[in-house]
Amino acid sequence: MNVSSPPKKVLYAITKANWGGAQRYVYDLAVAAKTSGYAVTVAYGEPGSLVERLRAAGVETISLPALGRDIQLSKDSVAFGEFVRFIKKIRPDVIHLNSSKAGVIGAFAARYAGVPKIIFTAHGWAFNEDRPLWQKFVFRIIHGTSVLMSTTTICVSDATRRDMKWLPFSGKKFRVIHNGVSCSAHVERTEARAKLLPGAQEGLVIGMISELHPTKRIEDAIEAMSILSKTHPDVRLVVLGEGEQRPALETLIRERGLETKVILAGFIQDASSYLKVFDIFLHTSRSEALAYVILEAGCATLPVIATSVGGIPEIITDGKNGVLVPAYNPIAVAAALTRLIEHSNDSTQFASALHEHVVTDFSKEEMIEKTFTLY
Repeated sequence: MNVSSPPKKVLYAITKANWGGAQRYVYDLAVAAKTSGYAVTVAYGEPGSLVERLRAAGVETISLPALGRDIQLSKDSVAFGEFVRFIKKIRPDVIHLNSSKAGVIGAFAARYAGVPKIIFTAHGWAFNEDRPLWQKFVFRIIHGTSVLMSTTTICVSDATRRDMKWLPFSGKKFRVIHNGVSCSAHVERTEARAKLLPGAQEGLVIGMISELHPTKRIEDAIEAMSILSKTHPDVRLVVLGEGEQRPALETLIRERGLETKVILAGFIQDASSYLKVFDIFLHTSRSEALAYVILEAGCATLPVIATSVGGIPEIITDGKNGVLVPAYNPIAVAAALTRLIEHSNDSTQFASALHEHVVTDFSKEEMIEKTFTLY
């Protein structure tokens, strides 16, 4: 009598369960793994909307309360114990770690508990962020340890892989698997504008989907609008997203007299479905592994202006399917916006070329297939 083998168990782990690029990645993989017949659990530290989405999709979740983002040795030792106990309880065949803290603590716990396959996905390196030198050094140690303790490290861009070329004895551990998206339907333009811009639905709109976080450099977009408004007073900037920088950005908007021209719209559920509200998509981050929002803008066939950092040039080729600008450079951003506003043929051409590139080379199905081969 044939007895079918039990499904392979996969444990995903992430520090914060809010909704960002890393969380979307975990959601896509966990749901696809469950659909493919794996026994799936997602462990998280700080709660957020990822948990609600996973539960709605029928994916089991577990809270590890001590797993916080900040480095606190007392809590981190507790988190290690929580990890070990839970791993021994469910005995996963694969543990797939995401984010800095879950990566290093989870890798040690998985090694200690004897998990056969330990996969760590690098969604970016914290030492690339604007931090004091001592913190950059600490994070190099943390990330290097995560890589060395893991069976395989997935880098979401070639740039992310290059950032770790200094780490010895690790060359064979890396796999580059680009983030991928599945282009879905968008809210129709008139309806989207009615929801996000009530009473002000006409005119050209520059859009961003971004956490209001220092790394995203929203202030550079606001300064660019201060320049642009002198020659194009009817253009507006709308930012979908929330975060710790809201008070500082609101102050800057008032100081520049842009209260009617820059709108911080706050968190919008499924924000990417409203991309048709925009005429141009802008991304001003100072550090990026491979931005999901740029792929989503490509799905929506929008012309994109983005900073030439991290893995973004792997999506955008300047002058071919978008415009690249230096980071920290509002003058360059304003010039790029002026170009696309005044040369609509370039905008249309770039948008069409980016859409084709995203559909052809950044599919979610390919990302999932390549990742599951590592399980």
